[in-house]
Amino acid sequence: MRAGNTIYVAGQVARDINGNLVAPNDAAGQARQVYHNLRQVLETAGAKPEHVVKVTTYLVDPADSKAVSEVRLEFFGDHRPPHTGLIVAGLGSPEVKVEVEVIAVLEE
Repeated sequence: MRAGNTIYVAGQVARDINGNLVAPNDAAGQARQVYHNLRQVLETAGAKPEHVVKVTTYLVDPADSKAVSEVRLEFFGDHRPPHTGLIVAGLGSPEVKVEVEVIAVLEE
């Protein structure tokens, strides 16, 4: 959703273009697919990772935090938008281990 120069990207999970879950038992593998999906959504809206101003990550297992954080840091490189991590009881279906939503702002 774009509102003015702000892009709100709803939570992305590790589903490929055909709707298949990628890496069902691997949080880092799911995170890689999630960030691949986020890159595509951002590019479609005319944005890049460096336009992201807020990241929220939802995990079902706190033990996955380090691995998922490494994927996030790799995706953003030197850009470090504020990040909130939440541990939740579940995410849509039992095999989904991570979900990420972002807010991006384009230059006016």
